[in-house]
Amino acid sequence: MSTIFFLTLTQLTQRRRYAIVLLLALVPVLIAGAVTAFATLAAGELTDVHDAVTDRLLISTVLPVAALLLATATLGDEVDDQTLGYLALKPIPRWRIAVPKLAATALVIGVPVAFSGTVSSLLLSEGDIVTSLVTAVGVLVGAIVYCVAFGWAGLASRQAIAFGLGYVFLWEFSITGLFSGLRFVSIRQYALGTIQGLDGDRLQHTDASRLDLAPALIGALVVVLIFGWLTDRRLRLMDIP
Repeated sequence: MSTIFFLTLTQLTQRRRYAIVLLLALVPVLIAGAVTAFATLAAGELTDVHDAVTDRLLISTVLPVAALLLATATLGDEVDDQTLGYLALKPIPRWRIAVPKLAATALVIGVPVAFSGTVSSLLLSEGDIVTSLVTAVGVLVGAIVYCVAFGWAGLASRQAIAFGLGYVFLWEFSITGLFSGLRFVSIRQYALGTIQGLDGDRLQHTDASRLDLAPALIGALVVVLIFGWLTDRRLRLMDIP
């Protein structure tokens, strides 16, 4: 498993898509730096900007788009390139292929986006380390769930990018915003609920309905287990060239 893990790390970080991920992760830092350097804001206004950068930019845009770019390619590109068969030659359970590949993807995505969240939060919270670390934890929770879900999508369909975009911008932004009960099946809400659950002062000026910490973490775990099982099942049942 360690060989597959490190091979996946190498493959993902050498892709052109990874450069886009790094550029995306840089955007919240640049905006936070510009606000801190050039804007004259009261404490309450700075908090509003902080919440907006965390919610609308970091969690709702940068993180899912970064996951979509890389996670759909983790297993999907192996199928398209007909290289997955080399991994499947060994008589090992299929989950021992899926787990290290998805774990490596979550790490490659989660680290730069979490770093972005930490730095931007440090700037906008005037150096509050706890707030910054809480933001990073929320990002990592979201990164894990997005990677497992989009990893399965990339394996299951050639239209995984379209599926992911539809989920992010239709389901996450529109439908779950209209019906608060659906926040229990929203990856975005798992990440935001983790942040607010660990730091009760955060995200007070964004969406009115937010998951508590326990439901957010339980929901994230359930989604990871479901899509992890679906990925393993897909690998077992599909014809691997």
